[in-house]
Order: sequence, then C-alpha cells, then structure tokens
Amino acid sequence: MEELIVWKKICCFIQCVMYDTIVLYIVKRMFEMGLKMSNTISMLRKIKLYPVGDKEEIDRVYEFIRNGQYAQYQAQNLLMGQLIGKYYECGRDIKSDLFKKAQKEILCNSNPLLSNIEFAKGVDTKSSAIRKVSQDFSVALKNGLARGERTVTNYKRTVPLSTRSRDLKFSHHYKSYQEFLDNIMNPDLKIYIDWVNHIRFEVVLGNPHNSEYLRKEIQNIFEERYKVQGSSIQINEKSIILNLTIQVPKNKNELNEKNVVGVDLGLAIPAVCSLNNSEYVRMNIGHYEDFVRVRTQMQQQRRRIQGNLKYSKGGHGRKKKLAALEKYKNYEHNFVQSYNHMISKNVIEFALKNHAKYINIEDLSGYNADDFVLRNWSYYQLQNYITYKAEKEGIIVRKVKPYYTSQRC
Repeated sequence: MEELIVWKKICCFIQCVMYDTIVLYIVKRMFEMGLKMSNTISMLRKIKLYPVGDKEEIDRVYEFIRNGQYAQYQAQNLLMGQLIGKYYECGRDIKSDLFKKAQKEILCNSNPLLSNIEFAKGVDTKSSAIRKVSQDFSVALKNGLARGERTVTNYKRTVPLSTRSRDLKFSHHYKSYQEFLDNIMNPDLKIYIDWVNHIRFEVVLGNPHNSEYLRKEIQNIFEERYKVQGSSIQINEKSIILNLTIQVPKNKNELNEKNVVGVDLGLAIPAVCSLNNSEYVRMNIGHYEDFVRVRTQMQQQRRRIQGNLKYSKGGHGRKKKLAALEKYKNYEHNFVQSYNHMISKNVIEFALKNHAKYINIEDLSGYNADDFVLRNWSYYQLQNYITYKAEKEGIIVRKVKPYYTSQRC
C-alpha cells in the first residue's frame, strides 16, 4: 500500500514537471513568434503572369480564373446579405445569443446557400469568402453601420480570386541554383509559378533594369528570406495579375528615439524635410515645375481629346476611339506613381541618414478634395508610400495637424 502511494506521488511529480515544461515551451514559442512578427512586415507586389501552354490551355486558364472570381463574388454577396438580414432581425444587437448563433451558422462551410455554387477546383474560395465577409462586417460595424452612417459591403464580380500561399510554387529553368544566380539579371531569365489545377504561369519580368527589384525579391523567396503569404489573382484588361503578398524582415537600423523628421507637403516644393533638434538640417525634395506643370499638361490634353470624342457615336469602333483617352489616363497615373516613389524614397533616406525614429507627416483628412493643390497632388498615395517604406526600416510614421510640420516636428 505504501509503495502504491509513493508511486502515485512520483507520477504526480512527473506530470507537474512535464506540464511546467510544456507551458514554458509554449510561452517561449509565443514570445519568439511575437518577436518574429514584430520584426517583419507584409508587402504587396503586383506581378504580371502569362499562362504556359498552347491556345487551348491559355483559354482554359482564363476561363478557370473568371469562373473562380464569379463563384467567389456570388458567395460573398450571398453571405453578406444573409448576415446583414439576421443583424437587423435581431435588432442590431450583435451581443445577443440569437445573433451569435445565427452568425456562426451563416459563416461556416456547411451553409446551404453555398451548396449550389461551383467553386474553382483546388482553390480554397469558400473559406476565404467566409473570412472576408466576417472581416468586412466587423469593419463596417466599427465604421458606422450600427449608426446608419454607412451601408454594407457590396462585392464586385471583378474582385481578385483569393489563393493560398502553399498553392504558389516558384521555380526557374536553370539546372542549378548557382546558375540561376549567375543569370538573375539576364534578359532571358524565366521564372515560373505552378498553381492549382495543373496551371503553370511564366512571370513577365521585362527589362532587367526596370525589374531589378522584382528579380531580387524572387531571389529572396527562393532563399526563404521572404515568405509568401495568402495572395490573390485577377484578370486585368486581358492580362493576368498576381497580387503577391510577401512577409519581409525589417531592416535593422540604429535609430534615436529623440530624433524626429517633420515633412511639410506643398505645391511649390512637394516635400520639405527637417530635423527636430537642428534648424540647419533641412532638405527640399522636388519642384513645382517637375510635377504640376507636367500633370496639368496631361490633363489639358485629355480634355481636348475628350472634347473631340463628343462627336463620336456609339457602336463598333468606339473602343478604338477611346483608346487615346485611356492612354493619357495611364500616362498620368504612371507619372504620379513614379514621382511619389521618388519623393518617399528621399524622405526615408533623409530619416535614416539622421537616425530618426519617427516621421511626422500631415493629416489631410477632412480637407476639400476639390482644392487645386489636393486635386493635382496625390498626397494620400505619397503618405502610403512613406508609411510602408518607413515601416520596413523600423521607422514609425505619425500624422499631425498640417501647420508647419517641418518646423514643429
């Protein structure tokens, strides 16, 4: 009897030790994962793809993506409609047991509404549609749905088709990886992506000079420094575009908590950067003539073309007549995008040079969008570029009132 008691105590002691060890291991792993997550950011890259195969195979790929997008579009609208109906039926009380039960039944794979939809083979469309609707419903509630300040999300047929990270497998056509590295800037470099349903794409790289950054990113994916995350794929003007989401490690820079860079956004000088602890450290980026003059010329040319098009009648050939107008729209869009990339790059380099931990930019929300300056200067896009580039370097961007930002910091 005494031996049995002793054995029970020993077993209890072993269980306690094992439990403590498991708990410590879990805590350690969570801490490591937390550090890992905090040291990485997610970035989006748009990559043009071309299906590999004959005409019949190419047609199959386009049809597969279009049908997949349509199925996703149906599922999301049906789920959101059913969910919002239950929301109002339950008196807009999201905490009630009745709504919680209904929400759980709606946002599940076994929902009868989804049984008649033909989802794309091999693509986890059903689960991704459910996650998207759940997320958008929560965002709508936070942004004023409960107060009647906004409507529910209405999904479009052209919404990109979601795809899992494990379904995107990168490869190259060289015999060895070293041979790939030796030819990474070669114009004949071929990168392939194997997708679901036996579909293979070739990545459209283009000119090595223009695609240098993309080639380096693909190299980092091969070497597992960058991790591919859940992405999406779509058809855009007869081209297939992969919206690739990658997890990128932040650069390790020595930044000083006391150093702050203020950025004034203006028209005569697009961006003025200054340092908070030195009135002599200042940099002007860009000039009025570099941006607004070129953009207004493009807008005037577009108006002239648009004025001539009022005499164009509808019917066969109208698309060709509108091609010139679309061409100038693309010119203007690409020019603004490139210019904002240039400015944001210089702002980040100024902050890194001065070891600044923070960047203060102007909060222009609530300003009149019809103002000439705001209409011709894509501030929101520029702020987004500064924000994501700063995050990659470990710099924190803060929005402040737009009054002498560069002087106040």
